[in-house]
Amino acid sequence: MWDKPGTNSAPSRFYNKIRKKFGDKARLIQQSVYGTESFETAENLAELAKNYELNILVFRVVEYPNVGQTLTCR
Repeated sequence: MWDKPGTNSAPSRFYNKIRKKFGDKARLIQQSVYGTESFETAENLAELAKNYELNILVFRVVEYPNVGQTLTCR
C-alpha cells in the first residue's frame, strides 16, 4: 500500500515500471494497493515505490477460516 501526501496518484511511469518489472507477480487491488504472493516481491515493490518518494506500508495477510461466513445462533 502506498500514499503520497498532496496527490491523488503516483506518476504513470511508476505503474508502467510495476507492469514491466513484476508482471503478474504484483496484482493491482486498487489504485494504491498491490497484492503479491511473496514477501520478497513486496519488498522489491516497496523499494521501487521509494524511488518515487511514496510512503509505503507492507502488510502480511493471513487467511482465517469462517471469515465472511454467516453464523447461525441457536
